[in-house]
Amino acid sequence: MSVLAIFDLDHTLIAADSSLLWTEYLWEKKIITDPAYLDADKQMMEDYSTGKLDMAAYMAFNLKSLEHATVAQVDEWVADFIECKIRPVIYPDAVKTLAFYKENGVPIVIISATSDFIVKPVAKMLGVNLAFGIELEVKDERYTGALQGITTFREGKVEKLANFLDIRQFLPERTIFYTDSANDLPLCHYATDVLTVNADPVLQTEAEKQGWTQLTWQLTAQ
Repeated sequence: MSVLAIFDLDHTLIAADSSLLWTEYLWEKKIITDPAYLDADKQMMEDYSTGKLDMAAYMAFNLKSLEHATVAQVDEWVADFIECKIRPVIYPDAVKTLAFYKENGVPIVIISATSDFIVKPVAKMLGVNLAFGIELEVKDERYTGALQGITTFREGKVEKLANFLDIRQFLPERTIFYTDSANDLPLCHYATDVLTVNADPVLQTEAEKQGWTQLTWQLTAQ
């Protein structure tokens, strides 16, 4: 039987939101100095949790922080950011679960509503070669703040994944999806199997209704 394992990133494989950590990193390194970026992140999380987030508007504002940096410079910052901020918040159970699928020859994909310049190197650090994040337009070696391609948020995750599988002509009989967020309900209903990780209240309610497996992952072993 052909199987595909699909993982959300934030609060699923890691015990944090990578976008918030990224802003925190830029602030601590004094790459950004305007507190409006911190306020925007707080509002983003509020809107995200209530399902009202305008992703394009948020990304356009957030990426203004990088308007004077080249893509190469951003990549250097991201490499340091992953070591400083991401590695310490990876769930041990996530590492074990990814290892299980690898050992059993199951393809793995990480799909996240975070910028792909963060998602892809984080996935690589986790040993996952296939990952999708929000694609950003680049002009003159700089991010413009505009989005391109299919936005990997809510229904867009389903569209992106289905489009990829169609291009690869890979139709898995089982698609196993791990997530924490009700924003991923479209992909939950697309998948054949769902395992929630520290589910938010809305997702938890749906998980109980659908009989999905509910996992509780922690940073320290109990």
